[in-house]
Amino acid sequence: MHGTPHARKFPRDRGRFFDLGARDLYDPPSMAKSPPPPRPGLVKAGPGPLVRRRQLELVAAEDGLVRAMVEGADIVSEGMPRAEGDGVVYYGSTSVLLLPRSRGGTLPDPDLASMAALLACDPHLKLRALRIARREACTRVQGELGPVRAEIEVRTSSAGVAVVVDVVAVVHASAASGASR
Repeated sequence: MHGTPHARKFPRDRGRFFDLGARDLYDPPSMAKSPPPPRPGLVKAGPGPLVRRRQLELVAAEDGLVRAMVEGADIVSEGMPRAEGDGVVYYGSTSVLLLPRSRGGTLPDPDLASMAALLACDPHLKLRALRIARREACTRVQGELGPVRAEIEVRTSSAGVAVVVDVVAVVHASAASGASR
C-alpha cells in the first residue's frame, strides 16, 4: 500500500511545513497577546461582624376580619380563553374591591392609603383574592384549569382598596372543547 501514489499525503519536503520558522506565518507579532493587566495581590480577610441585626416588619390581619372584608367586597372579573399553539390558555383579571365603612364595607375610612399598604403585606388577603380569581376563571372557561400563574397588586382606588389579580392558566384538554363553543 505504501507504493501507491494515493498513500502519500505530504510532500517529501514536509519538514519545512513543520519547522519553527513557519510559526511566524500563523502567529504574526501584531497578533501577539499583551500581558494581562496587574491584579491586586492577595489580602488576608479580617473577621466579620460579631452580630448582625435585621429588622423585618410582618403584617397579618385577623383572618376572620379578612374573610368578612372579602365576603362584602365587590368583585369584577374579565377574561377569556385563547387558542395558543396546541392548547388553550386563559388570560384574565379579577378586581376585588374592599369598601370603606362609609360605603357599606368594613374598612376603616380615615386613611385608605396606609390600610392598602398594610393589606398588601397580608398573606390571608392575597390567598383569598387568588381563590376568587381562580373561581372566576373556572366559570369563564367552563371547565378545569391547570396551574395558575398570577400577579397580585393591592392599591387604593376612588371607591376603596382594590386587590387586582391578573391570571394566566392553561386550560385542560377536556375543558378546551367547551371553551371553544
